[in-house]
Amino acid sequence: MGRSLSKLLEEIGAETYEIGYVDAAGVIRPITRDEQLARAIWRRALGYEENIINVDKSVTHRVYPPDPKMQQFIIERREGKVVQPPDEKSITLLDKISDLVKQQVNTTAEQVVENDRNDTQSDSE
Repeated sequence: MGRSLSKLLEEIGAETYEIGYVDAAGVIRPITRDEQLARAIWRRALGYEENIINVDKSVTHRVYPPDPKMQQFIIERREGKVVQPPDEKSITLLDKISDLVKQQVNTTAEQVVENDRNDTQSDSE
């Protein structure tokens, strides 16, 4: 149990991915999970198209536009900057605490209202 999450992620990333990569010559070569993840990030950053086969055997063509968040991730990563998850950048610690307090106050208020309703129903019976 003494292994860290970082070490485990590194070990799993080095494992061979179950699907190989077809190179320019058409040869399927094995790749690691790390490489597959990097390819998925680049794919989202550049945008891509795919055909989806539906249950009724019809084909739906989907176009995924380039993802600016993935582009920014790649640029910052290549420049050596520390990259935070995109959704976490805009949320400050103070905002997180404020949201947590609001949730707790709302939950308490809902419980008080529910208790008052139950007391009112008990009194009328």
